[in-house]
Amino acid sequence: METYINKLRGLATAAAVAVQGKIEGGYSFTLSPAAIRGYSGLWTLYNATKKSSNQQATLWVFDKRQFFETGLNRQLLTAQNKQQISTMLANQVSQLSRLRHPAILQIIEPLEETRSEQLIFVTERIEYSLNDLLADPQQARELDELEIQEGLMQVAKGLQFLHSTAKLVHGNLEPSSILINAKSEWKIGGFGFATPIQTSRAAQQLEYHMPKYTQPAADFAAPEYVLDSRMVPASDVFALGCLAAAAHSPGGQSPMHAAASSNDLGAYRRLLAQLPKSSAISSLPGSLSAVAKQMLEPSYEQRMTLAQFQSSAYFDNVLSATLRYLAALIEQPGDQKIAFLRGLPQMLPKFPVRVLKRQVLPHLLKLLSDRNALRFLLPNIFHIVDKLNQAEFVSLALPELKPIFAANEQIQQQQPQAVVVIVSKLELLKGKMPTQDFQSMVMPMCYAALTSTVPQVQDSALQHVPAVAKSVSSSELREQLLPRLQHVYAKSSILSIKIRAIKCLHGILGLLDKQTIISKVMPLLKRTKSRDPAVVMAILDMYEEIGLSFLDRKQVAMEILPILWTQIIDDRLRLPQFERFSQVIAKLQSRVETEHRRHLEQVQRMDEQAGRFVPPIMEHAESTFAQQTGSTTDDDLFASLVNKNVPTNGSAAAMQNPLANLAPASNLALEWEWDAPAPGMQSRPDTNAHPKSTAARRVSVEVDFASNDGMSDTADDFGSFASFLPPPPPPSSSSLPASSKSVAAKPALQLNMAPKPVPQNNGSLKPRSYQPPKTTKFGATKVATSPLNLSQKHAGGKAADLGDFDPFA
Repeated sequence: METYINKLRGLATAAAVAVQGKIEGGYSFTLSPAAIRGYSGLWTLYNATKKSSNQQATLWVFDKRQFFETGLNRQLLTAQNKQQISTMLANQVSQLSRLRHPAILQIIEPLEETRSEQLIFVTERIEYSLNDLLADPQQARELDELEIQEGLMQVAKGLQFLHSTAKLVHGNLEPSSILINAKSEWKIGGFGFATPIQTSRAAQQLEYHMPKYTQPAADFAAPEYVLDSRMVPASDVFALGCLAAAAHSPGGQSPMHAAASSNDLGAYRRLLAQLPKSSAISSLPGSLSAVAKQMLEPSYEQRMTLAQFQSSAYFDNVLSATLRYLAALIEQPGDQKIAFLRGLPQMLPKFPVRVLKRQVLPHLLKLLSDRNALRFLLPNIFHIVDKLNQAEFVSLALPELKPIFAANEQIQQQQPQAVVVIVSKLELLKGKMPTQDFQSMVMPMCYAALTSTVPQVQDSALQHVPAVAKSVSSSELREQLLPRLQHVYAKSSILSIKIRAIKCLHGILGLLDKQTIISKVMPLLKRTKSRDPAVVMAILDMYEEIGLSFLDRKQVAMEILPILWTQIIDDRLRLPQFERFSQVIAKLQSRVETEHRRHLEQVQRMDEQAGRFVPPIMEHAESTFAQQTGSTTDDDLFASLVNKNVPTNGSAAAMQNPLANLAPASNLALEWEWDAPAPGMQSRPDTNAHPKSTAARRVSVEVDFASNDGMSDTADDFGSFASFLPPPPPPSSSSLPASSKSVAAKPALQLNMAPKPVPQNNGSLKPRSYQPPKTTKFGATKVATSPLNLSQKHAGGKAADLGDFDPFA
């Protein structure tokens, strides 16, 4: 038995979960105080999303347990009151389920009751109720008169539908019953007290001692209901007049608020009689004051009808008429639709921004499916998009624009003017769209526009590409954008397009690297054959930036300045153009001169810091020779050679070897070699050599000017190295002494010679590689000098025909 009962309980629980899960399982929402969107009567509103379709919706929740069992309601509400409230709430949902009209709140999921005693149902997405809007001072200030006009018009149309089609009287039209969606459309809700139109039957009598939510709001109720318990269609007209006054009053109070708060019917009648003259009515804007007086007539038979209200002077203004025509534009013929869209840009600046965002933009986006009207639609849409932030654009406009971007190829072929409009708004779209979406959706359309066969499309793309090029990656810039610009410039036969292409290239120069400019841009400019002054001046601007910002001084001097000097003398240039050329050339020349002068100064400073004096060897040799000969000037030196004078402060041996006394402080290390026929061996032929060659040996010589060990040479079978030294003037035909003792006596110079067999040669003197700087035993550093070009010939191992050449100088 117990098992059977448990089974029944399980079935009941599963059934309850199934009923409960229809909304809770099919929608995602959060029931927390932070998630509350607003209130409408006893209902709490939460945002919800349908899981299967991602449809945005609003969840309505009434927690019976929390409302009935907490606070004063637990003491004041009787069981009958609780039942009345529950019935009223259920009646609201039931009536909504049967009604379908643009001005009536649309229900998506019917009423359910959860196990936790919550009544829930789902409707279209609602932002807030009019009561919440008017209760918030900041939002109330943002509520524009045009938005109130359209809201009252929508409510009037909804009431007219109720009266004429549904045969219902709303009976409780007040701010909490008006729901506003994201498009600022006013929707009628709160049908808890709606009754059929039956003039013969009285409605429930108003009782002031009853709780507030158990009967219609007294301050918006018509006099026939308050005084006679009658509910007629004109009762809704009276409530609509009170609603219009409340929309313009602080806190959203009805003009009948003071009298309805008490049960003094006498006070109610006196206020009702004075109502047309009250400040609440006379302070209403424009013609609404006169209209409200007719709507608030005490006698329902004399009140303005809903049809008269809709055609009243209150709605007689161009902005309101524009909104109404726009709402029905999708049904208009094509020519009328295009004529309206052409004139709309003149009207849009007159609309409040809130109305543009919430009312005008949604209607325009619905028309994007009409591709014939696309070129006229897009300027109006982009005018409003400019006033949206990125989050608003992504949520309101981007989903409807994506199909347009996706149909790039089709639009390029069929609607080129629409492409012109889109490309002209590249910078706007870049600022509003996420970067990834912009690069994947908009830039392909831009690239296609650059290669379009329609000049207007090309011109628009070239004009606006530089503004968005920064958002393009460097690789895409080189591989996608730059080749297309080069193609347009090289292939276009239209002068204006060619000039625009040059300016576009100029606009993206700062995004290109130096190598790309040298290899891609400079050759393109050099190949330009046009000498039209407009083209030449556009190229001049590019040369100026390239020369000042990207190339070095040598490239400027060799690549740019010659071209500019050639172009400046073109007779087609006018004086202002010539002066502009002169300015650019002067700038570039000044840069070359300044930087090259700075470079030379830097080189000179480096030479001085390194102790180098040009030429260091010759200067030291001349100084030493002058000390040995007593000659201090070039003339003295020349005279000593010509007149064969004996040196005054040097010996003959020193004269024969003037380099023997070179100071070790020179710190020079030299190494060279030359080929010379051995003395006495000219007649010995080398059987392995060419018939014309003679036997030769290579002598390697290392000179250490820093050594203090004296000078020595190593002789091979040719004899002493002294045989190869150039003789002092006059030249002697005899060989130098073979002995090296006199040479070894000179402590300032050391020569280390080692015989080294080499192929026979004709006796040419050749330099060998220099030794790198070394540290001597005295700690001095030997300075490596630049290679010397030593190439002299002599015969028979004699140095006589070397002339004045001194290999050590």
